[in-house]
Amino acid sequence: MGKRLLTSFIGIFAFFAVMLSPKFVLYAAIMIFTIGMLFEMYRVMCVGRFLRGIGYISAVIICLGFVLHKYIAALLAVILIFMLAMIAMHGKVTSKKVLAVGFITLMISVFMSILILTRRYAPKYSVILPFVCAWMTDTGAFLIGNMWGKHKLAEHISPKKTVEGAIGGVIFSIIGSVAFLYIVAMIEIAKAPLPVYVVKFAILGLFASVISQLGDLAASCIKRDFEKKDYGKILPGHGGLLDRFDSVLFAIPFVHYAIMMFIL
Repeated sequence: MGKRLLTSFIGIFAFFAVMLSPKFVLYAAIMIFTIGMLFEMYRVMCVGRFLRGIGYISAVIICLGFVLHKYIAALLAVILIFMLAMIAMHGKVTSKKVLAVGFITLMISVFMSILILTRRYAPKYSVILPFVCAWMTDTGAFLIGNMWGKHKLAEHISPKKTVEGAIGGVIFSIIGSVAFLYIVAMIEIAKAPLPVYVVKFAILGLFASVISQLGDLAASCIKRDFEKKDYGKILPGHGGLLDRFDSVLFAIPFVHYAIMMFIL
């Protein structure tokens, strides 16, 4: 528990420092974290060196594509790269494996790179919101699940998760989203937000929580299939980057488009 709390304290400090840094620092951090998460996923999936290398190169292409406003070109380039890899490696690596690695690479790289769009087009502090929703969900699910959890949510995927914990996660996410709105409003305009925005952020927190929990379960499915407890050990007390960021990963695109379409 001591290691977990210390890691959380240091991580939160570093997180805010990076999120509110100049854009190029954030973009570099996104690329580094993307490659780190792919490294963990490839290790769990037992991906060979050559295919790993293709994955890392593809992740860099996607991140740069988002930075340079060339999203479609980057996605098409990566799809072409994996198509050529499938042809070149046929007979040595199954097409199913290449396609699985390609899908995982695209998913993690694109979802993480959407943070670049959030920082570019939404208000500055918006880039923090998907993390607030996901981590408040994790906290609520852990606390409520431990205190009152009785009904299993998906026992074959994650034995410790409960329906009560999932509901607690949703409630905590709603509270976190509304609290985030009030804090930003007081910083930016020195007054409480309008009631209509409170309602919008509460709804955003609700759906972001549901999506982040689905993302957590999806990531757990992969670990169970490969008989792994954690994705890594880089974060003492927490596991790997993916163990801490899997729920965030799925919340990022939803929060971005919710802000752009329904809040701004």
